[in-house]
Amino acid sequence: MLCQIKIGCILFKIKFVYIGKGTNKVKNKKERFLSLFKEYESKIYNFIYRMTQNEADAQELTQEVFIRVWNGLDELRSGSSPAPWLYRIASNVCLDSFRRNKHTSKDAPLEMGDESLYDAKIPLIEDEIYKAKMAECIKGYIMTLPEDYRAVILLHDIEGFKNSEIAPMLDISLDAVKIRLHRARGKLREILSKECQVLYDKKGEIYCEPKKKTN
Repeated sequence: MLCQIKIGCILFKIKFVYIGKGTNKVKNKKERFLSLFKEYESKIYNFIYRMTQNEADAQELTQEVFIRVWNGLDELRSGSSPAPWLYRIASNVCLDSFRRNKHTSKDAPLEMGDESLYDAKIPLIEDEIYKAKMAECIKGYIMTLPEDYRAVILLHDIEGFKNSEIAPMLDISLDAVKIRLHRARGKLREILSKECQVLYDKKGEIYCEPKKKTN
């Protein structure tokens, strides 16, 4: 799902038109902002759309992300990769929205021994299913996961971030990322086992096909 967010709406909200004759520092900030917007707008929108499953919400929240980007742009160190910082803002915007709408799910309380969950010798989802291009049906089932699980699996398995990068994005510990990712994959695996038939094509690549419903 792609959508071109109207840059004019964002620029108006941050009073961008009023800083056109500012200092060199402000002009540099403008150029930096526009460069980030051009490169990441569609990526951030797609991430938020997968999180919210609603086009209107995704557009509105993407605008909110880039307003926050402008307001916090001085925090981004020159030369550092902007992606983790941008996705952290996007994750926070999504989770803030879920909390406002009382949709936020809660992880089951961590118990003694839970820290070993992510070391269990269970094949990872991407080893079984994910390939260079995920089957659309699998993406659809990811959308059925609780928001917390959905966020971590999208960031890790779709967007390609490392656990150590995801932890600050979601404001949780590294161990919590690992545990949450393990649980998300387990839940997804459970759903796929019930809803999908795993098949192999002639190249040996794996994809899934929804099981036919029987009366």
